[in-house]
Amino acid sequence: MVRWYRSADPDQGCLFPADIRSWLPPGHLAWQVIAVTGELDLAGFAAAYRADGQGQAPYDPAMMVALLFYCYFKGIRSSRKIRDACVDDVGCRVICGGARPSHRAVAEFIRRHRPEIRRLFVQVLSVLAAEGAVAGHLAAVDGSPVSGNASRFANLDAGQLADRAAAVEAAIEAEVEAWLDGAAEAGQQPLWDDGDDDDCPPGGGVPRRLAARLARLQAAQAKLAERQEAGGAAARVSAAEAAAAAAARRLEAAEATQAAKMEKYQAALAAGKPWRYGKVPLPADQNKKVARLAQRARNAGARLAAARQAAAAAPVKVCATDPDSRLLPAKNGGWLQGWNLQLTAARRQVLLAAELHDNPADAGALAAMITAATANCELAGLAGRIRAWLADNGYASAASFAELDHLMLLVAVRREAAQAGRASAVGALPEGWEKMAARLATPAGKKLYQRRAALVEPAFAQFFARFGRYLNYRGRDAADTEIKLLATVHNLGKLLEHRRRHPAPAT
Repeated sequence: MVRWYRSADPDQGCLFPADIRSWLPPGHLAWQVIAVTGELDLAGFAAAYRADGQGQAPYDPAMMVALLFYCYFKGIRSSRKIRDACVDDVGCRVICGGARPSHRAVAEFIRRHRPEIRRLFVQVLSVLAAEGAVAGHLAAVDGSPVSGNASRFANLDAGQLADRAAAVEAAIEAEVEAWLDGAAEAGQQPLWDDGDDDDCPPGGGVPRRLAARLARLQAAQAKLAERQEAGGAAARVSAAEAAAAAAARRLEAAEATQAAKMEKYQAALAAGKPWRYGKVPLPADQNKKVARLAQRARNAGARLAAARQAAAAAPVKVCATDPDSRLLPAKNGGWLQGWNLQLTAARRQVLLAAELHDNPADAGALAAMITAATANCELAGLAGRIRAWLADNGYASAASFAELDHLMLLVAVRREAAQAGRASAVGALPEGWEKMAARLATPAGKKLYQRRAALVEPAFAQFFARFGRYLNYRGRDAADTEIKLLATVHNLGKLLEHRRRHPAPAT
């Protein structure tokens, strides 16, 4: 039986039209990214290059920014994968005009222009604001852990850091001695004098890898001293105290509820009335639910005691490869070395701020996130737009409530189900939380707080689905730049979606 096929000959001539504008359809992502990049002010990128024409010419910043936007939008974040995409992705080839930046060029562009890349976030937010894509007057803050580019097994205490630093210094001395011996045998004179580096061996006399390792260890020692002064285990003890207090409140409420049932049952018996409210109640010490809550309270107390003991006995540790990152509890159990990613989102999950917090507890990040989001809104032309700020009970603290008392702030003071009205609220509140609880108890407060999850939770889902739950760069400055770039691309997607829904009128 004869079959007819369309032929495919990889040895034929040029498969692409001569006109590059015919390579992609008009509405392709690459053309949209090029158009948005053309609307941004990239003068700060050009200012970082010399203007005398000496040296190898750099790539056009507009091309590099568009390339980063396009690749990050598609989830391509590795500099080597971006380099490969410039060969086999037609969109990248269109953006680069046939150029093929190396992975070093991509990584160096991000490293050199970190401040300007961070400013792109506000610029894209300004375009969103100008086109009316930032809707509503509510913003929600939330956090979630992300993995950094470091191993959690690289955390060392002060003694271990000192031993490793001493070993590296000894290796450096050995390298210097070997170079001196080799130079003396070869009859090289004069050797360098103290304070004179003109005759030092290449690379400053020691291999760069040893010098870089020693610098990392010294930075880790400085960070360790900083955390020791700030109380490195305070966050874990505080979290354990909060959990123990919550367990005690739940037990107390259950005991009170069971005692009330017993009183009601005994009153019915005394009056000779039948019991028509389900099973006959048992005393609190015989009730299964009370027993279960009592066991949980004992477990929470044991964890608190263990946390306090660990804080007193165990030394503070810091990661030797990325001292700025932190050991955090992972989302699905266990531990990870990384950051506590904080996002502030408005309606339709437009991000107003994206910051990295190095503490597993969210409470200390609330004021900083609201301050950052307010500053970004002012720069983007949204000053005064956000009238109420929402956050879950992880951000509840008397200090934050007092500091942000001038704002319309709604922070849950109970677990999420109870605060959203899906469960009953039990237990007493810590001191300083009464005013916030009263604000949330009003009909308007309840209605506003119920919007929290819809504002920020999908933002995290979209963010992690596109970019993953990890960072590629080490160090506070580099990681902050990376997270700002990811947030910028997230908002770029919101801008493109808004333009698709509300196309500009044809001229």
